[in-house]
Amino acid sequence: MGKLKIKKNDVWIDMTPMSDVMVLLLTFFMLSANFVKNEVVKVVTPSSQTEAKVPKSATLDIMIKPDTLNKGTDQEKIIGRVYLGTDKVTTMEYALDTLLKTEFKDLKPKFDANPELKKTFLAETQIGIPMKDLADYLGKTHEQMVAQLKENGVKLDSINGGMSEFQHWVKALKGGYKKWYKEFMDNEDIPESEKAEVPSKLDICIKADEKTPYVTFKLVIAELQDIMESRYKLLTQYKKPVDEKGN
Repeated sequence: MGKLKIKKNDVWIDMTPMSDVMVLLLTFFMLSANFVKNEVVKVVTPSSQTEAKVPKSATLDIMIKPDTLNKGTDQEKIIGRVYLGTDKVTTMEYALDTLLKTEFKDLKPKFDANPELKKTFLAETQIGIPMKDLADYLGKTHEQMVAQLKENGVKLDSINGGMSEFQHWVKALKGGYKKWYKEFMDNEDIPESEKAEVPSKLDICIKADEKTPYVTFKLVIAELQDIMESRYKLLTQYKKPVDEKGN
């Protein structure tokens, strides 16, 4: 695409075609867009008096939701189910591609044979299905997927003495954002002022329900520390402090 020339008052003026402008705008929005998080699994976080705000973008959200097994029986037990999410589609796509090419490459043929599975995955806002069941899960109806998601969660168990699925996902998601960030910064069409506002890495945010068993929360922290992730934010609901007069 080149420039158009328009003659005005016997002078030829160079004009940038609208198609060029639209392509630049579209490229910018595709690279910088975040999708709205419509979490299927929700938690009730405990209250605190901390006023620090969590970033609206560039977050890796770890949600821990309690669930009761064998309710009403002698074997009743409360466990914590772990879910992951982030706000950039490109980060999710890179993470899935990475896992299918490395630790879970035996599952790649299923995704190659049916491209719709990947599209469905990228439309999701939470990760919480074991990798071995992911392809079958993505082929179900939305109602079936919601029900199955609530009954599962990302696995914290070690795989053959190595990293857990949880750890693989965290590393892949962080790597995905790093790749997106480099491409964003290398794009010469994006103004430097816009680049300056973009965080250079994902912030890990942990949101645990107030009834989440401590043992699960402790395990999540240990899993993060094992992969050298020691910085994270704990999300709570703000509760205004009460003064001496009870206000």
